Amino acid sequence: MSADPAALELDAGAWAERRARAQQLHPRYPFAAELLTLYLGLLPVQEDAWNDVRERPPDPAQLPRWAAARVLPAVVQATVAAGPEALREAAGSRLAAGAGEDALAGWLVGADLDPVDRYLARATLGPALEALGERAGEACAIRGDDGDGAVCPRCGGLPQTSYVAATGESLVSGGRSLLCARCGSSWSCSRSICLACGEDREARLTTYSEHWGSDAPPLFPHLRIAGCETCSRYLIEVDLERDPRAVPEVDELVALPLDLHAGDRGLTKVTPNLMGF
Repeated sequence: MSADPAALELDAGAWAERRARAQQLHPRYPFAAELLTLYLGLLPVQEDAWNDVRERPPDPAQLPRWAAARVLPAVVQATVAAGPEALREAAGSRLAAGAGEDALAGWLVGADLDPVDRYLARATLGPALEALGERAGEACAIRGDDGDGAVCPRCGGLPQTSYVAATGESLVSGGRSLLCARCGSSWSCSRSICLACGEDREARLTTYSEHWGSDAPPLFPHLRIAGCETCSRYLIEVDLERDPRAVPEVDELVALPLDLHAGDRGLTKVTPNLMGF
């Protein structure tokens, strides 16, 4: 597996695409309205952070301190304004207690954080790492390897989701890419391997699309569960051939029924998304 240079760099237009997609999905999926409201509230803060880092990049080694002072308060403010009650209270209390920098530093090196600290760290640092681009790995102190491609080659982060590119040809399948949960970069990946354990036996790799137990039209015709019977892990996969308007990091957030179905089948997501699912 290898990095896809065209997919590694986020440009300024991506923020508008994320916003437009979240606004489009908000009325379509009422069960996800609360988390999309929070996501839309976070986007202006994250875009500002991304612009700040692009214009005046901080020393990657000092990123937790920089982000705790420059970004975290605005993330908490957006969360208090748009988040669910329990998260609003928890985020506000974290900031009032002066917490922040240690959790941010821990998230960068893969520490096991509680869900609130993980959410705050990811919401705060994600856009900064995206803006750092090739230097993101310096901030994380973890580098990807050139082995089976199960982790991000830029920062060593786990994949959040996979997506299949649109080809425009009905008989040709697009290549598969992975989206990093830490720095937001993408890299190419074989469609015949488990990203959690490296299993490559086709009989052990399972795909679930939304056709179980109902004749109703699927809510997510472009989403599916890519699971592994060997390690019982899974990712949500986004098929851009079925919906070219999809934005993988946004569409993955609303796949709650698929996450519940995966859990019912004994599968655990490779890593929770921004909203903890």
